[in-house]
Amino acid sequence: MSADPAAATGAHARTPAAPPPAAGPDDRRRDAGWAALGGVLAALVFLLVRYSLIDDAYITLSYARNLAEHLHWGLTPYRTANSATSPLNVLLLGAAAFVVRDPVWGLGLTSVLLTAALGGGLSRLARRLQLTGVTTALGLALLVLSPLMLSVVGMEMTLAVTLLVWLAVAAVEERPVLLGLLTAALLLTRVDLLLFPLVLLALPGVRRRAGRSLLVAVLAAAPWYLFSWWVLGALVPDTLVLKTVASAGWGKWHFGNGPYLYLREYPVAAVLTALPALAGVAALGWWAARRAWQRPRFAGLGVPAALGVAGVLHFLAYTLLSPPPYHWYYAPSVGALTLVAAVAAGTTGRGRPAAPAPAARRLPALAPLVAGVLLVVADLGTALARPLPWDVAPVMTNWATAAEYRSTGEAIAPLVAGQVVSSPGEIGTLAYWCRCDIVDSFSDPGRLEPLIAERRAAAGPVMRLLLQANFANHDVVPAAVPTRALVWLHVPATAGAWPADSPWRGPGSFQLRTLTP
Repeated sequence: MSADPAAATGAHARTPAAPPPAAGPDDRRRDAGWAALGGVLAALVFLLVRYSLIDDAYITLSYARNLAEHLHWGLTPYRTANSATSPLNVLLLGAAAFVVRDPVWGLGLTSVLLTAALGGGLSRLARRLQLTGVTTALGLALLVLSPLMLSVVGMEMTLAVTLLVWLAVAAVEERPVLLGLLTAALLLTRVDLLLFPLVLLALPGVRRRAGRSLLVAVLAAAPWYLFSWWVLGALVPDTLVLKTVASAGWGKWHFGNGPYLYLREYPVAAVLTALPALAGVAALGWWAARRAWQRPRFAGLGVPAALGVAGVLHFLAYTLLSPPPYHWYYAPSVGALTLVAAVAAGTTGRGRPAAPAPAARRLPALAPLVAGVLLVVADLGTALARPLPWDVAPVMTNWATAAEYRSTGEAIAPLVAGQVVSSPGEIGTLAYWCRCDIVDSFSDPGRLEPLIAERRAAAGPVMRLLLQANFANHDVVPAAVPTRALVWLHVPATAGAWPADSPWRGPGSFQLRTLTP
């Protein structure tokens, strides 16, 4: 981005940007066109990935199916549980599953609608910031085709990224009620996502009506959280302890050094995921050094810059908390910073005179666009280079492929009918396809109490008080006693066993055993 000499003066730095004109029919048609394109892209992506959904995506789908079929909140129909990290994602998927009568195709419908909203939101944001269409095109392509986002389809990240884009729209348009509703939606999507609206609410143009936004957010989110606290036994889902205490198997790896682990195991996917986020960090540094948001040419960049800063803070906060490096934990930061990179690319050529610039000046200005296009081509090329449709996600940390889990779950279903069976360590896909009473800490609240006690013992005084308040209504119930156990062994499958050849854990097999009292 070349400096604008006139804009560098103090007078221009203090001159607010003229408000963008109201949307006309052409603008609305353009937004609708991008929304349609996003929906078509999501439909194609779903056909690509629907056989490769990771185990945690099936945890969400199991919750959604039980909600749609039985109005029951639990991983299995046999016990109420509170281990769904994203209540709003479950509610949306449950509604879609009820409509189409199939949770997986309900996921497809939800993905199409959310990505259509993402495309329309990106178009509207670009228009409000008076950016070129590059922002919309690159933002949509990089966010949808990122190897990380393709690896977590079914989880809450498509919902989260869509809400972040519309949060930016609400902040740019200074609509406090909409901002409050989106804040509540992010809070219901995942508690840690509250960091993003809080950073945006500190912006000067938003801060003066922040009280109204926060009041709307509290009123909108309170019904669910009161229900969760009173009926389900905790304000925050049980993954607060399940994903921080139950980290066996990760060894020395944690969130802070997790990127190196994924770079080692999945180098192409890790690099293609990281490059747009690093470009966003570079754009933040450039904007900060040039105070770009104070220049008329780049007026309005304070909102996307704040989202990027929130993404950096989210990464730092998780690094300090040091949970296991589940790859979807990186998605909020990656998504926010990728959006910053798309906005930065869209500023290319903005505010330039009509007279053509010399080639020596045009080439550096085109660099962000060229780099973005090359990244999209690389994402698309690596996606299509794999056997289609996928059987394994570009990044996965499961003990078996989705197809192996399905065949195992369907095979053991008649063998464990009417019995309680313990899971081998992962439960989502097995619970979905077995439809049996399979138990671990995610499906059986009786197994949660020791983990809560362990988390309290390890916490400081403030966190201990917060945990006590969170679980104030938690009922201690006896854990289910399994009579069968499905175990994973690092041995080839023999008669009576089922293969589990995971690229993450290596070849092995599942075996069903009978437990003695």
